[in-house]
Amino acid sequence: MSRRSVVGAVVLAAVIGTGAGCGGTSRSETVTSERGPLPGGGEHVHYRTLPDAIPIVRGDLRIGAVEGDPNLTFGDVRVIDAGADGTIYVLDYIAREIRAFGPDGTWLRTVARGGEGPGEITRANGLVLIGDSLLWVQDHGSWNNLALSLDGTEVARVPMHVRAYGYMWEGAIDEAGRIWKESYQTDQEPGTRPEDGLHEVAARVHLVSFDPGTEARDSVFVGAFVGRTHVASFGSSTRYLQIPFEPRQHVVVDPGGSFWIVAGARYEIVRLDAAGDTTLIITADVPPPPVTDADRERFIEQLGGSSPAGLRGAEEALAVAPEVRPAIAGLAVDDLSRLWVRRSGDAEQPQRRYDVFDRNGAFVMSVLLDFPTSEYLPIRVRHGQLYALSLDELEVPYIVRAPVPSAGDG
Repeated sequence: MSRRSVVGAVVLAAVIGTGAGCGGTSRSETVTSERGPLPGGGEHVHYRTLPDAIPIVRGDLRIGAVEGDPNLTFGDVRVIDAGADGTIYVLDYIAREIRAFGPDGTWLRTVARGGEGPGEITRANGLVLIGDSLLWVQDHGSWNNLALSLDGTEVARVPMHVRAYGYMWEGAIDEAGRIWKESYQTDQEPGTRPEDGLHEVAARVHLVSFDPGTEARDSVFVGAFVGRTHVASFGSSTRYLQIPFEPRQHVVVDPGGSFWIVAGARYEIVRLDAAGDTTLIITADVPPPPVTDADRERFIEQLGGSSPAGLRGAEEALAVAPEVRPAIAGLAVDDLSRLWVRRSGDAEQPQRRYDVFDRNGAFVMSVLLDFPTSEYLPIRVRHGQLYALSLDELEVPYIVRAPVPSAGDG
């Protein structure tokens, strides 16, 4: 929806002060927005300006080590969550463990370990802490979702209602206790191998819910998108490579009963209600950042450096890549139902800025993290604290906690 479609727009101005207390500058920034109705119902909020001088959020706790205590070294962290008492829960995919750490970073216990018995996990790739009493864990190795008490006792076990595997489960549990997971449908014949070269694949996306108590299922259509993949054969193997720097669809569930969607290169977020109808669109005059030479070199190093054939495939994919990155790199919803919008960065300036909006699209604040975070693992914001996976210059993973400033604070 373009800005021209907003009827009867009202210009709103809010002065957001930033001070040295959180590492920002002392000058103020004006946020201007237009709010008006959408033709089919709902509202469109367009931000002409968002602040440039914003608070810097600094980590106050770091958990991790290069070597030594195995409880403090991480292999492949897939999820971080935290309770009201400050206990931090970390799921390590490689170690097949869920570990609990105290507010001071001390290892407290291992909640779950690898295995096939009650309370044990095989290839878990996601968890959500519910009500400070249950850890709902997705274990795609057993195709189950497990509910564990905080000491690791298995309370419930239900089948995964969408049998699909992704790097990370970004599902959610809503306020009604339903488990949500994305489902993708395409017209591509399963098991078929496409020819080498560039391919477009259209997909329809639904969010599917499952009620563990009643076993009722439901689904909401949240949109369709087209993705491009480069296929290259190397001897007897085939590599499927997504075109770099293209827009990716981001979908997050607000436990209160709505969904946030980003699907293009523009700074545009759509909120859908429980029926899949558009109720709000947030847009902003934030241009997509250009793809830099450093971005291209990093892509080649990461995906093409293993062999001449790998280099050829990476170069062919890069040749059809866009000249700009998407304006938005990711979404997260905190425990106050506020939307955290992660802006795109580049190889030299990582993705560290977040714009925060309330459920109705009103601007709350923007923050800048002073530590690098994982490109793939979303942040978790719980009880006034932000939790993230950070990699140092040697790619050693650490868990970082940082206090979140109050809206308007410096």
